[in-house]
Amino acid sequence: MKHLYRIFIVLSIAFLSGLVIFAYRIKPEYANKGINKLDKDINEINEELDENLINVFKGEEPLRILLLGVDSSKTKDNSSEKNMRTDTIMLFSIFPKEKKVQLVSVPRDSYVTIHGYGKHKINSAFNPLVYPKGGLNLTVKTVEDFLDVDINHYAVVDYEAVIKIVDAVGGMDINWEHEDYTYVDDWVIPPLKISLKKGINHLDGKEAVNYLRARKVYDNQDIGRIENQQGFLLLLFDKLKSPATFLKIPEILDIVDQYVETDFNYGEIAYLAKFGLGLKKEDIHTQIIEGKSLEGVNLGGIEVTVYEVNRNQARKVVHDFPDNVLKSEEDKDEE
Repeated sequence: MKHLYRIFIVLSIAFLSGLVIFAYRIKPEYANKGINKLDKDINEINEELDENLINVFKGEEPLRILLLGVDSSKTKDNSSEKNMRTDTIMLFSIFPKEKKVQLVSVPRDSYVTIHGYGKHKINSAFNPLVYPKGGLNLTVKTVEDFLDVDINHYAVVDYEAVIKIVDAVGGMDINWEHEDYTYVDDWVIPPLKISLKKGINHLDGKEAVNYLRARKVYDNQDIGRIENQQGFLLLLFDKLKSPATFLKIPEILDIVDQYVETDFNYGEIAYLAKFGLGLKKEDIHTQIIEGKSLEGVNLGGIEVTVYEVNRNQARKVVHDFPDNVLKSEEDKDEE
């Protein structure tokens, strides 16, 4: 059985890599891949890439990718077109030598210094209504300042991508550990409706996104939601690697093509897909930037509650990986 599984993985890698590159060559339908929106010199970027523009790694150095999940839902005041919200901020750090991945979630209300400005909630850096020059670059620079890292690439994911990918793989089973829960928010269009039963829930794409947006049921709203998001990603990772999903790859690639904006080109995406297929779920480590609620902070003349974080502790979380993980694994082997 293990031998057959290895054959499947090899065939999957070959098929996926070939399919992505082939799709790039014949039908780059959506012009949202290979876009250099970051304020980095194009020659510097090209030097970092392999000659064939496929290998995304620069030697054994970690590859850091900022993933932003954006909510483009319309609201009753019609502000959503300019008021794009980054509900999810995750830093993926991939270590090619160790074959480890660290996923660090930064709570959207984290009270940090916005690059070139004063302190504000970190998700405001993406919002041009708060900062006229806000958006991707300001968000990247703010996260770089906060965590003392150099972000190599980005991916901006619309929630619509999650809906369609979950539907493509036949839905997702999640374990709701709380009591039965219902919630309706009619400020957004269409209204956000959450309905979860205690125990196993089979969710389609729309229901999955609603589940990922649930907040008010948790004592610490944003942290509870982040834990759900991270757990959901690991479940989805497992499902995408399963043989049952193999034939869905072309459909999933088309969804990514349409709803994910990134500076990775298709050859690099294929390389990352190959790397990802070789990982186990235990190779992916999730962490959350810790902090505490701070009430009565004046932002724009309004007193709000923010998430106060310790920058030095946050940097330690990022920079101590993967050494702490490897040491822990060595200790277990010695027992």
